[in-house]
Amino acid sequence: MDTKALKLTAIAATMLDGFVPTSWTPLPPLDAGVRVLLDDDDQQLVATAQTQLDRTADIGSSAEAGRIYESMYPHADFVWPRLRAITEVDADYFDTTSPTTVTLADPLPGAPLGDVPIADTSRASSLAQALATLHSAAPEPVSDAGFPVEDPSRSQFLILERLDQAASTGRVPSSLLQHWEEEFEKVALWHFLATPIHGSLDETSVYTDQERVLALAEIGRLRVADPAIDLAAASALIDPAALPTFYEEYRNSRPRADEHVIARAELLAEFAVLDWLLEAVDSGDETAIEDAAELLRSFNEVLFGSTADDTAPAQGPTADSAAGSAGDAVSGKAASRDAQSSRGAQPATAAAGTDSPDVEAAITETAAADVFIPGAQPAATGSDDDSEFDSEPGSQVRTEPTRDSDEGDNGEETGRIR
Repeated sequence: MDTKALKLTAIAATMLDGFVPTSWTPLPPLDAGVRVLLDDDDQQLVATAQTQLDRTADIGSSAEAGRIYESMYPHADFVWPRLRAITEVDADYFDTTSPTTVTLADPLPGAPLGDVPIADTSRASSLAQALATLHSAAPEPVSDAGFPVEDPSRSQFLILERLDQAASTGRVPSSLLQHWEEEFEKVALWHFLATPIHGSLDETSVYTDQERVLALAEIGRLRVADPAIDLAAASALIDPAALPTFYEEYRNSRPRADEHVIARAELLAEFAVLDWLLEAVDSGDETAIEDAAELLRSFNEVLFGSTADDTAPAQGPTADSAAGSAGDAVSGKAASRDAQSSRGAQPATAAAGTDSPDVEAAITETAAADVFIPGAQPAATGSDDDSEFDSEPGSQVRTEPTRDSDEGDNGEETGRIR
Protein backbone atom coordinates (compact mmCIF):
# COMPACT_ATOMS: atom_id res chain seq x y z
CA MET A 1 0.00 0.00 0.00
CA ASP A 2 1.11 3.57 -0.65
CA THR A 3 3.39 4.73 2.16
CA LYS A 4 1.88 8.22 2.25
CA ALA A 5 -1.64 6.81 2.49
CA LEU A 6 -0.60 4.76 5.52
CA LYS A 7 1.03 7.79 7.13
CA LEU A 8 -2.10 9.84 6.50
CA THR A 9 -4.24 7.13 8.10
CA ALA A 10 -2.07 7.19 11.22
CA ILE A 11 -2.35 10.97 11.56
CA ALA A 12 -6.08 11.09 10.81
CA ALA A 13 -6.84 8.48 13.46
CA THR A 14 -5.69 10.97 16.12
CA MET A 15 -7.46 14.10 14.88
CA LEU A 16 -11.08 13.79 16.05
CA ASP A 17 -12.33 12.79 19.49
CA GLY A 18 -14.64 9.79 19.31
CA PHE A 19 -13.64 8.83 15.79
CA VAL A 20 -11.67 5.57 15.89
CA PRO A 21 -11.33 4.29 12.32
CA THR A 22 -11.27 0.55 11.79
CA SER A 23 -10.61 0.52 8.03
CA TRP A 24 -9.25 2.76 5.31
CA THR A 25 -9.39 2.96 1.51
CA PRO A 26 -7.18 5.14 -0.72
CA LEU A 27 -9.09 7.65 -2.87
CA PRO A 28 -8.14 9.41 -6.12
CA PRO A 29 -5.62 12.13 -5.22
CA LEU A 30 -7.09 14.88 -7.45
CA ASP A 31 -5.06 18.07 -6.81
CA ALA A 32 -4.75 17.40 -3.11
CA GLY A 33 -1.89 14.94 -2.94
CA VAL A 34 -3.10 12.07 -0.73
CA ARG A 35 -6.68 11.19 0.17
CA VAL A 36 -7.99 8.31 2.26
CA LEU A 37 -11.51 7.18 3.17
CA LEU A 38 -11.71 6.18 6.85
CA ASP A 39 -14.51 4.12 8.41
CA ASP A 40 -15.21 3.52 12.11
CA ASP A 41 -18.31 1.37 11.42
CA ASP A 42 -20.61 4.28 12.40
CA GLN A 43 -19.50 6.94 9.95
CA GLN A 44 -17.00 7.62 7.18
CA LEU A 45 -14.68 10.61 6.83
CA VAL A 46 -12.20 11.63 4.15
CA ALA A 47 -8.67 12.48 5.27
CA THR A 48 -6.63 14.66 2.92
CA ALA A 49 -2.96 15.62 3.03
CA GLN A 50 -2.26 18.62 0.80
CA THR A 51 1.15 17.46 -0.45
CA GLN A 52 0.89 18.51 -4.12
CA LEU A 53 -0.26 22.14 -4.07
CA ASP A 54 0.31 24.91 -1.57
CA ARG A 55 -3.27 25.81 -0.75
CA THR A 56 -2.86 26.30 2.97
CA ALA A 57 -4.66 29.64 2.86
CA ASP A 58 -7.59 28.07 1.02
CA ILE A 59 -7.75 25.17 3.45
CA GLY A 60 -7.60 27.47 6.43
CA SER A 61 -10.57 29.44 5.13
CA SER A 62 -12.60 26.41 4.02
CA ALA A 63 -14.04 25.84 7.49
CA GLU A 64 -15.24 29.43 7.68
CA ALA A 65 -16.51 29.26 4.10
CA GLY A 66 -18.47 26.12 5.00
CA ARG A 67 -20.09 27.94 7.92
CA ILE A 68 -21.09 30.80 5.62
CA TYR A 69 -22.47 28.40 3.02
CA GLU A 70 -24.61 26.82 5.75
CA SER A 71 -26.14 30.18 6.64
CA MET A 72 -26.56 31.47 3.08
CA TYR A 73 -27.75 28.32 1.32
CA PRO A 74 -29.84 26.28 3.79
CA HIS A 75 -32.08 24.91 1.02
CA ALA A 76 -29.48 24.42 -1.73
CA ASP A 77 -29.78 21.37 -4.00
CA PHE A 78 -26.06 20.65 -3.61
CA VAL A 79 -23.69 20.12 -0.70
CA TRP A 80 -20.15 21.26 0.07
CA PRO A 81 -17.22 20.08 2.20
CA ARG A 82 -17.87 20.11 5.91
CA LEU A 83 -14.54 20.05 7.69
CA ARG A 84 -14.40 18.16 10.99
CA ALA A 85 -10.76 18.75 11.92
CA ILE A 86 -7.58 20.38 10.64
CA THR A 87 -3.98 19.84 11.70
CA GLU A 88 -0.49 20.42 10.37
CA VAL A 89 2.47 18.04 10.23
CA ASP A 90 6.15 18.76 9.73
CA ALA A 91 7.57 18.77 6.21
CA ASP A 92 9.65 15.65 6.77
CA TYR A 93 6.56 13.57 7.58
CA PHE A 94 5.44 13.48 3.94
CA ASP A 95 8.86 14.48 2.57
CA THR A 96 7.62 17.86 1.35
CA THR A 97 9.34 21.24 1.23
CA SER A 98 6.95 22.82 3.75
CA PRO A 99 4.57 21.68 6.49
CA THR A 100 1.56 19.76 5.22
CA THR A 101 -2.03 20.54 6.17
CA VAL A 102 -4.20 17.49 6.93
CA THR A 103 -8.00 17.72 7.01
CA LEU A 104 -10.88 15.45 8.00
CA ALA A 105 -14.19 16.09 6.24
CA ASP A 106 -17.49 14.44 5.46
CA PRO A 107 -17.35 12.59 2.11
CA LEU A 108 -19.05 14.24 -0.85
CA PRO A 109 -21.67 12.42 -2.93
CA GLY A 110 -21.06 11.72 -6.59
CA ALA A 111 -17.69 11.85 -8.30
CA PRO A 112 -15.51 14.68 -9.63
CA LEU A 113 -15.99 15.50 -13.30
CA GLY A 114 -12.43 14.62 -14.22
CA ASP A 115 -11.39 15.12 -17.82
CA VAL A 116 -14.76 14.40 -19.46
CA PRO A 117 -16.76 17.59 -20.12
CA ILE A 118 -20.47 17.84 -19.41
CA ALA A 119 -22.24 17.05 -22.67
CA ASP A 120 -25.77 16.37 -21.44
CA THR A 121 -28.24 19.17 -20.92
CA SER A 122 -29.46 17.87 -17.56
CA ARG A 123 -26.12 18.29 -15.79
CA ALA A 124 -25.40 21.53 -17.65
CA SER A 125 -28.72 22.88 -16.36
CA SER A 126 -27.99 21.61 -12.86
CA LEU A 127 -24.61 23.37 -12.77
CA ALA A 128 -26.26 26.59 -13.97
CA GLN A 129 -28.87 26.30 -11.22
CA ALA A 130 -26.18 25.71 -8.58
CA LEU A 131 -24.25 28.81 -9.67
CA ALA A 132 -27.43 30.88 -9.84
CA THR A 133 -28.10 29.87 -6.23
CA LEU A 134 -24.57 30.84 -5.18
CA HIS A 135 -24.75 34.21 -6.92
CA SER A 136 -28.22 35.11 -5.59
CA ALA A 137 -27.20 35.33 -1.94
CA ALA A 138 -26.51 38.63 -0.20
CA PRO A 139 -22.80 39.53 -0.16
CA GLU A 140 -22.73 40.90 3.39
CA PRO A 141 -22.07 37.58 5.22
CA VAL A 142 -19.07 36.97 2.97
CA SER A 143 -17.60 40.45 3.29
CA ASP A 144 -18.32 40.63 7.03
CA ALA A 145 -16.39 37.39 7.53
CA GLY A 146 -13.30 38.99 6.01
CA PHE A 147 -13.31 37.28 2.62
CA PRO A 148 -12.08 39.40 -0.33
CA VAL A 149 -14.42 41.89 -2.00
CA GLU A 150 -13.53 42.83 -5.60
CA ASP A 151 -14.88 46.09 -6.99
CA PRO A 152 -16.04 45.95 -10.64
CA SER A 153 -13.85 48.90 -11.67
CA ARG A 154 -10.86 47.26 -10.02
CA SER A 155 -11.57 44.04 -11.91
CA GLN A 156 -11.64 45.95 -15.18
CA PHE A 157 -8.34 47.68 -14.37
CA LEU A 158 -6.60 44.39 -13.58
CA ILE A 159 -7.79 42.81 -16.82
CA LEU A 160 -6.56 45.74 -18.91
CA GLU A 161 -3.27 45.64 -17.01
CA ARG A 162 -2.82 41.95 -17.90
CA LEU A 163 -3.67 42.81 -21.50
CA ASP A 164 -0.83 45.36 -21.56
CA GLN A 165 1.53 42.77 -20.09
CA ALA A 166 0.55 40.28 -22.77
CA ALA A 167 1.00 42.86 -25.54
CA SER A 168 4.55 43.47 -24.35
CA THR A 169 5.45 39.83 -24.99
CA GLY A 170 4.90 40.24 -28.73
CA ARG A 171 3.23 36.82 -28.85
CA VAL A 172 -0.40 37.91 -29.12
CA PRO A 173 -1.94 38.55 -32.58
CA SER A 174 -2.82 42.23 -32.95
CA SER A 175 -6.40 41.44 -33.95
CA LEU A 176 -6.91 39.59 -30.66
CA LEU A 177 -5.41 42.48 -28.69
CA GLN A 178 -7.68 44.97 -30.40
CA HIS A 179 -10.70 42.71 -29.87
CA TRP A 180 -10.06 42.40 -26.15
CA GLU A 181 -9.20 46.08 -25.70
CA GLU A 182 -12.40 47.19 -27.39
CA GLU A 183 -14.58 44.76 -25.46
CA PHE A 184 -13.10 45.18 -21.99
CA GLU A 185 -13.07 48.98 -22.27
CA LYS A 186 -16.84 49.13 -22.78
CA VAL A 187 -18.22 51.02 -19.80
CA ALA A 188 -21.61 49.28 -19.82
CA LEU A 189 -19.96 45.88 -19.47
CA TRP A 190 -18.90 46.69 -15.93
CA HIS A 191 -22.22 47.99 -14.60
CA PHE A 192 -23.04 45.14 -12.23
CA LEU A 193 -23.22 44.30 -8.55
CA ALA A 194 -20.59 41.91 -7.23
CA THR A 195 -21.99 38.72 -5.69
CA PRO A 196 -20.71 35.79 -3.65
CA ILE A 197 -18.86 33.45 -6.03
CA HIS A 198 -17.27 30.03 -5.70
CA GLY A 199 -14.01 31.31 -7.16
CA SER A 200 -12.27 27.99 -7.86
CA LEU A 201 -14.39 25.89 -10.20
CA ASP A 202 -12.53 23.17 -12.07
CA GLU A 203 -12.78 19.50 -12.98
CA THR A 204 -11.93 18.44 -9.42
CA SER A 205 -14.36 20.70 -7.56
CA VAL A 206 -17.64 19.80 -9.31
CA TYR A 207 -19.13 16.48 -8.13
CA THR A 208 -21.96 14.93 -10.15
CA ASP A 209 -23.82 11.75 -10.90
CA GLN A 210 -25.20 11.14 -14.39
CA GLU A 211 -28.10 13.54 -13.86
CA ARG A 212 -27.13 16.54 -11.78
CA VAL A 213 -24.53 18.39 -9.76
CA LEU A 214 -24.43 16.98 -6.24
CA ALA A 215 -21.62 18.91 -4.56
CA LEU A 216 -19.12 21.73 -4.97
CA ALA A 217 -15.69 21.33 -3.38
CA GLU A 218 -12.69 23.69 -2.99
CA ILE A 219 -14.84 26.40 -1.41
CA GLY A 220 -11.94 28.15 0.35
CA ARG A 221 -11.70 30.81 -2.36
CA LEU A 222 -15.15 32.16 -1.61
CA ARG A 223 -15.30 35.92 -2.22
CA VAL A 224 -17.51 38.76 -3.44
CA ALA A 225 -16.70 39.37 -7.09
CA ASP A 226 -17.96 39.22 -10.65
CA PRO A 227 -20.30 36.22 -11.09
CA ALA A 228 -19.01 35.95 -14.66
CA ILE A 229 -15.79 34.53 -13.19
CA ASP A 230 -17.66 31.38 -12.15
CA LEU A 231 -19.54 31.19 -15.44
CA ALA A 232 -16.31 31.43 -17.43
CA ALA A 233 -14.70 28.69 -15.36
CA ALA A 234 -17.81 26.53 -15.73
CA SER A 235 -17.79 26.96 -19.51
CA ALA A 236 -14.45 25.14 -19.61
CA LEU A 237 -16.17 22.12 -18.04
CA ILE A 238 -19.05 21.98 -20.51
CA ASP A 239 -19.13 20.67 -24.06
CA PRO A 240 -19.74 23.56 -26.50
CA ALA A 241 -22.99 21.94 -27.66
CA ALA A 242 -24.40 22.19 -24.13
CA LEU A 243 -23.29 25.78 -23.48
CA PRO A 244 -26.49 27.41 -24.81
CA THR A 245 -28.51 25.30 -22.36
CA PHE A 246 -26.16 26.25 -19.53
CA TYR A 247 -26.43 29.99 -20.17
CA GLU A 248 -30.18 29.89 -20.77
CA GLU A 249 -30.78 27.98 -17.54
CA TYR A 250 -28.60 30.43 -15.61
CA ARG A 251 -30.64 33.32 -16.97
CA ASN A 252 -33.92 31.60 -16.11
CA SER A 253 -32.71 30.67 -12.62
CA ARG A 254 -31.34 34.14 -11.90
CA PRO A 255 -33.53 36.63 -13.77
CA ARG A 256 -32.13 39.61 -11.82
CA ALA A 257 -28.59 39.01 -13.10
CA ASP A 258 -27.07 41.99 -14.93
CA GLU A 259 -27.65 41.97 -18.67
CA HIS A 260 -23.96 41.68 -19.59
CA VAL A 261 -22.99 38.77 -17.31
CA ILE A 262 -22.97 36.19 -20.14
CA ALA A 263 -20.96 38.51 -22.42
CA ARG A 264 -18.36 39.01 -19.67
CA ALA A 265 -18.24 35.27 -19.04
CA GLU A 266 -17.51 34.57 -22.70
CA LEU A 267 -14.79 37.25 -22.77
CA LEU A 268 -13.20 35.94 -19.57
CA ALA A 269 -13.24 32.42 -21.02
CA GLU A 270 -11.39 33.74 -24.06
CA PHE A 271 -9.00 35.63 -21.81
CA ALA A 272 -7.94 32.40 -20.09
CA VAL A 273 -5.79 31.68 -23.15
CA LEU A 274 -3.91 34.91 -22.59
CA ASP A 275 -3.53 34.19 -18.87
CA TRP A 276 -1.87 30.92 -19.79
CA LEU A 277 0.70 32.85 -21.84
CA LEU A 278 1.42 35.19 -18.94
CA GLU A 279 1.90 32.28 -16.54
CA ALA A 280 4.29 30.65 -18.99
CA VAL A 281 6.27 33.90 -19.37
CA ASP A 282 6.47 34.31 -15.59
CA SER A 283 7.76 30.75 -15.23
CA GLY A 284 10.32 31.16 -18.03
CA ASP A 285 9.20 27.86 -19.57
CA GLU A 286 9.95 28.32 -23.28
CA THR A 287 7.98 25.23 -24.28
CA ALA A 288 4.91 26.46 -22.43
CA ILE A 289 5.34 29.93 -23.94
CA GLU A 290 5.41 28.52 -27.46
CA ASP A 291 2.41 26.28 -26.72
CA ALA A 292 0.43 29.27 -25.41
CA ALA A 293 1.44 31.40 -28.41
CA GLU A 294 0.35 28.67 -30.81
CA LEU A 295 -2.96 28.39 -29.00
CA LEU A 296 -3.46 32.15 -29.31
CA ARG A 297 -2.77 31.96 -33.03
CA SER A 298 -5.27 29.15 -33.38
CA PHE A 299 -7.81 31.05 -31.33
CA ASN A 300 -7.26 34.12 -33.50
CA GLU A 301 -8.08 31.99 -36.53
CA VAL A 302 -11.27 30.68 -34.89
CA LEU A 303 -12.45 34.16 -33.93
CA PHE A 304 -11.59 35.97 -37.16
CA GLY A 305 -11.57 33.22 -39.76
CA SER A 306 -8.00 33.86 -40.90
CA THR A 307 -4.47 32.99 -39.87
CA ALA A 308 -3.35 36.47 -40.90
CA ASP A 309 -2.49 38.83 -38.08
CA ASP A 310 -4.94 41.47 -39.21
CA THR A 311 -7.04 43.82 -37.13
CA ALA A 312 -10.37 43.66 -38.92
CA PRO A 313 -12.39 40.53 -38.18
CA ALA A 314 -13.90 38.59 -41.03
CA GLN A 315 -17.29 36.94 -40.68
CA GLY A 316 -17.28 36.33 -36.95
CA PRO A 317 -17.96 32.98 -35.32
CA THR A 318 -21.02 32.27 -33.27
CA ALA A 319 -20.78 32.92 -29.56
CA ASP A 320 -21.03 29.19 -28.93
CA SER A 321 -18.09 28.30 -31.17
CA ALA A 322 -15.94 31.03 -29.66
CA ALA A 323 -16.84 29.97 -26.13
CA GLY A 324 -16.18 26.37 -27.06
CA SER A 325 -12.74 27.25 -28.36
CA ALA A 326 -12.05 29.16 -25.17
CA GLY A 327 -13.12 26.11 -23.18
CA ASP A 328 -10.74 23.97 -25.21
CA ALA A 329 -8.00 26.45 -24.46
CA VAL A 330 -8.69 26.31 -20.74
CA SER A 331 -8.69 22.51 -20.94
CA GLY A 332 -5.34 22.65 -22.66
CA LYS A 333 -4.03 24.93 -19.98
CA ALA A 334 -5.23 22.56 -17.29
CA ALA A 335 -3.67 19.60 -19.06
CA SER A 336 -0.32 21.38 -19.23
CA ARG A 337 -0.51 22.32 -15.56
CA ASP A 338 -1.40 18.77 -14.60
CA ALA A 339 1.51 17.37 -16.59
CA GLN A 340 3.91 19.70 -14.85
CA SER A 341 2.63 18.70 -11.42
CA SER A 342 2.52 14.98 -12.27
CA ARG A 343 -1.03 14.73 -11.04
CA GLY A 344 -2.67 11.33 -11.17
CA ALA A 345 -5.42 10.46 -13.61
CA GLN A 346 -8.89 11.66 -12.77
CA PRO A 347 -11.56 9.08 -11.95
CA ALA A 348 -14.39 8.56 -14.36
CA THR A 349 -17.79 9.69 -13.17
CA ALA A 350 -19.69 6.78 -11.69
CA ALA A 351 -22.96 5.64 -13.20
CA ALA A 352 -26.05 6.93 -11.47
CA GLY A 353 -28.05 4.72 -9.16
CA THR A 354 -31.81 4.60 -9.06
CA ASP A 355 -32.48 5.15 -5.37
CA SER A 356 -29.59 7.34 -4.25
CA PRO A 357 -26.66 9.18 -5.81
CA ASP A 358 -23.51 7.22 -6.42
CA VAL A 359 -20.47 8.26 -4.46
CA GLU A 360 -16.84 8.74 -5.42
CA ALA A 361 -15.30 5.45 -6.54
CA ALA A 362 -12.51 4.28 -4.25
CA ILE A 363 -9.24 3.41 -5.94
CA THR A 364 -7.03 0.98 -4.04
CA GLU A 365 -3.40 0.00 -4.32
CA THR A 366 -1.72 -3.40 -4.76
CA ALA A 367 1.72 -2.74 -3.26
CA ALA A 368 2.40 -4.10 0.20
CA ALA A 369 2.71 -1.62 3.03
CA ASP A 370 6.29 -0.74 3.96
CA VAL A 371 5.50 1.55 6.88
CA PHE A 372 4.31 0.07 10.15
CA ILE A 373 1.11 1.45 11.67
CA PRO A 374 0.06 -0.34 14.85
CA GLY A 375 -2.97 -2.52 14.21
CA ALA A 376 -3.29 -1.70 10.50
CA GLN A 377 -3.56 -4.72 8.25
CA PRO A 378 -4.59 -5.09 4.60
CA ALA A 379 -8.16 -6.33 4.35
CA ALA A 380 -9.33 -8.93 1.87
CA THR A 381 -10.73 -7.66 -1.42
CA GLY A 382 -14.30 -8.00 -2.54
CA SER A 383 -15.65 -6.08 0.44
CA ASP A 384 -18.17 -3.30 0.01
CA ASP A 385 -16.38 -1.25 2.66
CA ASP A 386 -14.80 0.96 -0.02
CA SER A 387 -17.91 3.05 -0.58
CA GLU A 388 -18.77 6.44 0.90
CA PHE A 389 -21.82 7.77 2.69
CA ASP A 390 -24.08 10.43 1.35
CA SER A 391 -22.87 13.58 3.07
CA GLU A 392 -26.24 15.18 3.74
CA PRO A 393 -26.40 16.26 7.40
CA GLY A 394 -27.57 13.43 9.61
CA SER A 395 -27.45 10.85 6.85
CA GLN A 396 -25.84 7.51 7.61
CA VAL A 397 -27.28 5.56 4.68
CA ARG A 398 -24.66 3.68 2.72
CA THR A 399 -24.69 4.08 -1.04
CA GLU A 400 -23.19 1.31 -3.08
CA PRO A 401 -20.07 1.98 -5.16
CA THR A 402 -20.12 1.51 -8.93
CA ARG A 403 -17.11 -0.32 -10.32
CA ASP A 404 -16.07 -0.37 -13.94
CA SER A 405 -16.81 -3.80 -15.39
CA ASP A 406 -13.39 -4.12 -16.96
CA GLU A 407 -11.56 -3.68 -13.67
CA GLY A 408 -12.71 -6.93 -12.11
CA ASP A 409 -11.04 -8.45 -9.10
CA ASN A 410 -7.42 -7.51 -9.65
CA GLY A 411 -6.11 -8.10 -6.17
CA GLU A 412 -6.74 -4.55 -4.93
CA GLU A 413 -6.53 -4.05 -1.19
CA THR A 414 -8.06 -1.82 1.40
CA GLY A 415 -6.77 -1.50 4.94
CA ARG A 416 -8.43 -2.72 8.10
CA ILE A 417 -7.29 -1.46 11.48
CA ARG A 418 -7.70 -4.21 14.02
